[in-house]
Amino acid sequence: MQNGTARIGSAAHTECVSKEENAGSLANVQSGDVLVSHPTAVREHEISIVPNAPHAISPTHDAAVSDGRSEAGAMGVDAWLTEDQTHVVKIASHRTSDKECVQTVSTRPLALGLG
Repeated sequence: MQNGTARIGSAAHTECVSKEENAGSLANVQSGDVLVSHPTAVREHEISIVPNAPHAISPTHDAAVSDGRSEAGAMGVDAWLTEDQTHVVKIASHRTSDKECVQTVSTRPLALGLG
């Protein structure tokens, strides 16, 4: 102990990191996922289960995102949003295979102030 600070060994913790290399690509959308899309210039958004045709229409962007997240949660899949039919943004994540959890050990010692 030096200057009222005790050094405690390295801390181990678990973190989950995405395995997706290009998170904005349609290639990451899996069969069974919920897709919220804005296919035209109208206000409505379509909701579909990939790879099927849309099964619902929501009147606004906010309603569509909420509906898509709810469906994905109930089904245990991910939900995605596309405004241009090319790029996607994940709006809900319920698949456990999307993340890989690893235990890491910090190489920086923790300091505990005593005094």
